[in-house]
Amino acid sequence: MLFSSITFLGFFFPVVLIAYYALPHRAYRNAVLLLASMLFYAWGEPKFVLLMLASVLFNYNMGIFIADRKESSKKFLIFAIAVNLGILFVFKYLGFSCQIVNYIIGSLHLKPIETINLILPIGISFYTFQEITYLVDVYKSPNLVQRNVLNLGLYITFFPQLIAGPIVRYHDINLQIENRSENLENIYTGFQRFIIGLSKKVLLANNLAFVCDSIYNADIFSYGTLAAWIAAISYALQIYYDFSGYSDMAIGLAKIFGFDLLENFNYPYAASSITDFWKRWHISLTNFFRDYVYIPLGGNRKSSKRTVLNRICVFFLTGLWHGASFNFIFWGLFHGFSMLIERFFKFDKKSKESKLFSIFYRIITLLIIVLFWVLFRNGTKQTVKLWLKMFGINYSIFSNYHAISNTALYWFNVDAKFIIVLVIGVLFSFPWWKNIKIPNNQVLQNTVSILKCIGLVAMLGLCFAFLANNTYNPFIYFRF
Repeated sequence: MLFSSITFLGFFFPVVLIAYYALPHRAYRNAVLLLASMLFYAWGEPKFVLLMLASVLFNYNMGIFIADRKESSKKFLIFAIAVNLGILFVFKYLGFSCQIVNYIIGSLHLKPIETINLILPIGISFYTFQEITYLVDVYKSPNLVQRNVLNLGLYITFFPQLIAGPIVRYHDINLQIENRSENLENIYTGFQRFIIGLSKKVLLANNLAFVCDSIYNADIFSYGTLAAWIAAISYALQIYYDFSGYSDMAIGLAKIFGFDLLENFNYPYAASSITDFWKRWHISLTNFFRDYVYIPLGGNRKSSKRTVLNRICVFFLTGLWHGASFNFIFWGLFHGFSMLIERFFKFDKKSKESKLFSIFYRIITLLIIVLFWVLFRNGTKQTVKLWLKMFGINYSIFSNYHAISNTALYWFNVDAKFIIVLVIGVLFSFPWWKNIKIPNNQVLQNTVSILKCIGLVAMLGLCFAFLANNTYNPFIYFRF
């Protein structure tokens, strides 16, 4: 079930909301959220609900063992993390590993092994990392152990952030499970945030995806340089508005139920460098790898060579987390190497010393990010062709093709509506509007508040109209 679906918006969420606030006691309300979360997951993955329940019970018991048996807590921690990662490996990376093994033994002219491809449980990468944060937090602070299995189940399966994040660390939310504040202000703020996120997804991301997919799904020799750039920019905006939109909806839904989740995006395309980009993009994932991988490996506290190795390791895992494919691995490594180059040449320092260099490097950073997204979207072989095309190099000279047919852009749905969406998408991917200050005038502020409410209602109405019209509504998180 998607947040951006009539089923969720018109049935599931209203029923859960009414049931939740109809009950006065915290334990009952938590039970409603837990049951709703399991139903939400079962809607799309009924056969994996048992896996989810088994995972909750396993980590519940491991947490108690880690907290109570101090002399062997480290062994229990290592065992529990290994089991969680093992389950993730089997479902997400076993088939990919078989392909690599077959490639190696094939080059040795040996008989290939049978490739095992399992259906990937939605959101397994997100909730596996949350389980790991719980275990590590309990190991560091045994008093954080959760002895109520229903509460731990709610933490792991909480439906607003179950399938698309943000990754919620246990120590950031454990107190809110039993003690949080639900009030009209939080409900209003939550609905406002949810509508903004829904609009990002339905009005911007989906329309950008329609054009992007129509170009990338066509024969690469059927379009030219301009179409290649339109597709690349569209995808960069699509993945931002799709991912940040889902994070906004998750944060908004959680707020409605009294939870405060941390921000996951902070205008990443306004980044001054690749390093700054990763402080703004998918912040919960960046923080996870920083706190649970990079720092334990030594971070930048040891030798320069060790720092480089640690950084490469983290971004190899970052790429691999996104999907079992070489293009994701290369995407992660390219970002890691870009950050190392910035560090070596001290680009941040140069940007502070020269405003002209700062502007120039911001443009270069954005260009690099867009080019890397092409790799993320299209795979390694196709990306090389697309990069050549984007810079006006005729790939046909390297192949049996002798000409490129420049299909008219309207065949790829590049029309007035798309141009409007593209311009709005570009404009609101930067925080320029935050510099607008409303004068301290009560009448003017009330007018702005009223206009804001009207705007939110209009956006919600447009979202329903698009969804009711069976508008293109892809879900890009199956691979996660």
